[in-house]
Parts: sequence; structure tokens; C-alpha cells
Amino acid sequence: MDDYGIDHALLGLCVAGTGKLQVRDGKTLRRLTSSPGRFSVLGRGFEQKPVAWTGSREMLYVAINVDQLERFMRHDMNLACLHIDPQYAISDPHVVSLILNMRDEIQAGCPTGKLYGEGLSLALAAYLFKRYSRELGPEGRYGPALSPNQVARIRQYIRANLARDVGLGELADQLSLSPHYFSMLFKHAVGVSPHHYVLRERIHEAQRRLAVGRMPISEVALDLGFSDQSHFSQAFRKMTGTTPKRYQAAC
Repeated sequence: MDDYGIDHALLGLCVAGTGKLQVRDGKTLRRLTSSPGRFSVLGRGFEQKPVAWTGSREMLYVAINVDQLERFMRHDMNLACLHIDPQYAISDPHVVSLILNMRDEIQAGCPTGKLYGEGLSLALAAYLFKRYSRELGPEGRYGPALSPNQVARIRQYIRANLARDVGLGELADQLSLSPHYFSMLFKHAVGVSPHHYVLRERIHEAQRRLAVGRMPISEVALDLGFSDQSHFSQAFRKMTGTTPKRYQAAC
């Protein structure tokens, strides 16, 4: 494969099979093994090195679109550009976990909603920037913290919209922040991600409704923004240790 450039960052994760890679950088020839759990990153706008490979692999690709990153990270354009040098056959369990979670969510039909999917995307982009970018930003830079009034306003907004599939952008707009900074500042102030907080609030409200009446479980699930009763039951059990049916029967 000759040198070439791409207009977005591309990450390829090997999920099956094994391949042998030869990457030429000037006079240096590097021999690498691509196997399940290893990935390669091709950076946007960079001239990629000549690569040759042998073997058969099943790959999972993630394209990181700069226009979307700019929309989510408008207060940190260096991060949005994601200047990553081409790297091959990397072993990094954190990246692999994020990508496989994305795949599982998509294959399931995205039942968890916008907050979860957008949170995964932001987490991946931010981690790649921090770990692999040539333009590393300051560690722990959060900017100004959320005030108690801002936290209260977001909590109130979430409570009023538990039935809706609210995204990071909508929550961030309530405080005139980018989704990226809102996500960081919210977690720093509240202790959990926006997705986890919304899920926790939905489960708490579900517990209240199940305890005070005999509302059908399916109706509770749909009223609180879950895609179906099965997804609701899984989330409820994971957070409370019991099923909605058993919880309702015990009340």
C-alpha cells in the first residue's frame, strides 16, 4: 500500500484472525502482528506510511468524523482535530473496551439512547487525544466548575425530561457549554457521567411508581424512556439487585 492521506481519523480493531504487517518508515522496516484485541490508528490529514500485510483478519472500523467532533468540542478545537500519528497493532484494553461497547450497543439497536452513545464517542476521542495525539493538552483541565445553581438547573431539567431521549448537546445547551466540557464538568461536580445520572434518576422514579401503585411494568418502562420492558428490567436489576416484578410484589 503506497502513501496516502485520509480526511478523518480511522481506527481499525482486529476481532478475529491474525495478520503480519510490514510498515516502512524511510529506511526502517517494522514487522508487527495484528491479532484480536490489537488496533491501528490512521490520523486525519497525515500521510500514511507504506504498509504490506499477509494473513486473514476480521476488522471492526471506527471512523472519527471531525465535523461531529467540532460540534461536541467547540471549546477545545485542538482535541476536535485529533492530530494522531499513524500507529499500528497497538494493545490498549481501554480503547478495545470502548469500541466493543459501541459495537454491542449498535447491534442491540441502540436501546440505551443518545447519552450513552455520545458519551462513548466522546470518551474514545478524548482518550485517543490524551494517549496518542502529538498535541497533548494540559492534564486535568476542566475550566470553571459548575455552580450549585447550574447543577440544580440540570438536575431539574433531567427530572422534567426523563421520558425523552435527551442527548449531551441538549443538556449542554442549558448551560451554554460544549457537550465535551459539559460532560467533564458534570461528572466532576456530581461524581457520575450524565448517562449514569439519567439512568439512576429513571430507576429511582420507577421504584417510586412501582411502590405506590399497580402500574404495569411495561407502562413504567415506556413512560421513563426505556426502549422496551426487557431493557428496563435489565437496567433495574443491575442497579437495584432485583427485578421490577419482585420489587413491586414486595412493596
